[in-house]
Amino acid sequence: MTASTEQITAAEELSFEDALTELESIVGELERGETSLEASIERFERGMALARRCEDRLGEAEKKVGVLLKEGSRIIEVDMSTGETLAEHDDPGDEILPSGEQQDIAATPGDDDIPF
Repeated sequence: MTASTEQITAAEELSFEDALTELESIVGELERGETSLEASIERFERGMALARRCEDRLGEAEKKVGVLLKEGSRIIEVDMSTGETLAEHDDPGDEILPSGEQQDIAATPGDDDIPF
């Protein structure tokens, strides 16, 4: 395994916040120009791995948010950058639970039932 592969693997294990913090640090180092060419290339490679990690995590988060947006009894998938509706699906509700295992779920108050 090469050093750059080890760095990419390590980047993939970082949280979004940790990867972004390290990426910002690398950008600062490169902007100051205080490192040798070889070190700068290594830092740039690491920065690219971290940038891919951040992009992947943001993409995952956008997908989750898109699925979670609901409108009435429909699930609406929305493009987070444009706000356009990508798809609409019926909310499966209790249908996703196996028969005989339905849980007693308390009714959620509607907007009119909230006292503020």
